[in-house]
Amino acid sequence: MASSIFSLEVAERCLDEDGFFRLDNPSIGEDISDIEQKGFPWVSKCGLDFCRKYVLDDRNIKAVVESILGECTLVHLLRYGAYPDHIVSFWAGGANVGRHSLLVHLHPKGAQVEYYKGSHIHDLPRKKGARFLWETEPSALSEVNCIAKAEPFPDGGIVILDGRLRYVLVKAYTIAVEFVKSDSLDKNWPKMPVPLELEPQVLGMESEKIKVNYKLLEKRGSNVGERGKSVEEQSKT
Repeated sequence: MASSIFSLEVAERCLDEDGFFRLDNPSIGEDISDIEQKGFPWVSKCGLDFCRKYVLDDRNIKAVVESILGECTLVHLLRYGAYPDHIVSFWAGGANVGRHSLLVHLHPKGAQVEYYKGSHIHDLPRKKGARFLWETEPSALSEVNCIAKAEPFPDGGIVILDGRLRYVLVKAYTIAVEFVKSDSLDKNWPKMPVPLELEPQVLGMESEKIKVNYKLLEKRGSNVGERGKSVEEQSKT
């Protein structure tokens, strides 16, 4: 569901019932194109500025994340290329597990995604896929009457979704930002490596309820550009 007038109540209801909520942002497509040209350097000044502008400093996204998760941690920031015919999710389980994670999908111009409405409440058979995400067969979703809802993004767009929701990246790519409840965060979760000179910027991204899962690199100016590579080029959790 997309809405030009934001309502926290509507967003929470959509996340409860559908598992996702679409937000309007007319400038996101152009800015994603700009950072694509720079090679997606997430752990850099421009990469962190991008994350802060479109996620952490967005009052609507922040309101949803803080209202639903409470105290939480930003644990994941990566680009995922198109993966047609693979139904994936970040978090396992259904209603019996409860909500521990929210994702923010930042879509470029021309992206297309199929979100399986209501799939977050079903605990379905699954397996770990090549991308270290959970994969579900279409037949399992059909049995519980979960139908894919195609969401095209001709100008780019933003979607907030439950970490358990199943979806397919049909075309282009998405930038995924994941938040996890602090009391659900595994202490072994990989931390984002941050150069010493960028620590003040990372600390500025945090708030009373939202923290960032990072570690400082020992050497000033160390090259951490590999964190900007696509998901096909590196492991992820």
